[in-house]
Amino acid sequence: MLPTAKPPFDPIFVEEPPLSPNYEQTIIDNVGLPFYTDVDRPDEAPADERERTIDLAERILRAGGVRTGFSHHEEVRTSMESWAPDADEDRDADPGHWRSSVLLMSPQEMNFGQLNGEPEEKHKKAKTVLAWAADCIDTDVLQDIEQSQADDIKQAWRDAAEAELTQREIEQFAEDPPEELDGWMKLDADHDAVRVAYIADNHGTPSVAAVFEGADSELKTLEFTLEEWKENDGNPREARPNRYCVTTDGDGAYARLRSHLLTFEVEPMERLEV
Repeated sequence: MLPTAKPPFDPIFVEEPPLSPNYEQTIIDNVGLPFYTDVDRPDEAPADERERTIDLAERILRAGGVRTGFSHHEEVRTSMESWAPDADEDRDADPGHWRSSVLLMSPQEMNFGQLNGEPEEKHKKAKTVLAWAADCIDTDVLQDIEQSQADDIKQAWRDAAEAELTQREIEQFAEDPPEELDGWMKLDADHDAVRVAYIADNHGTPSVAAVFEGADSELKTLEFTLEEWKENDGNPREARPNRYCVTTDGDGAYARLRSHLLTFEVEPMERLEV
């Protein structure tokens, strides 16, 4: 992703470009990644001006109600048909497809803001919606919708960058587990099945959370009470689990363990050899 001095999208209703040049790299840098980290474009962020135009038109159609002055798709259709130029009407701004685009739009498209068709057909419909909106909807409303689109695009990039940062942290955690993480101390576990284990007082219960190889050779992540851990000589395959470890960040056993360690407010315990 090479830097550019040009804003990615020209303003349509707002007065200034809604997104600054290199906004993606700025977001990537702000979340703590190196400035030129290659983060995949999120699905929610339009790839180009055409996709952005289609998305903006769909947002305007979905706005509806008192915000735009049109509470039902039939009102939108009536307004568009009365606005669209007749076939033989010469209007300077009309590229020649406004009338046909209006007639091609179904009630579902107008009501639910989901334009149908091939990309070029959707683009023509979208440009028609924007031209109609410019004439028939208050400018302040359109500016708010366009700014909201820009905010959502930035948030999508922020979420993608944060997900990339989290994935890198998970990989680093798996490669070199720290001695301490958020109150959990690394445990010197000597059972062959244990890949890594941590110990802490979890809400009054001395506990061990571990990644270990199960009998089926799959890596598992569980929390045990320290008492149960000791009674089974530190063998996680035999000990009864106290909690399952889950995560919404990343995949795999180490991702689950890291998320588990960061989830609970625990009290540190002295390092033990178990």
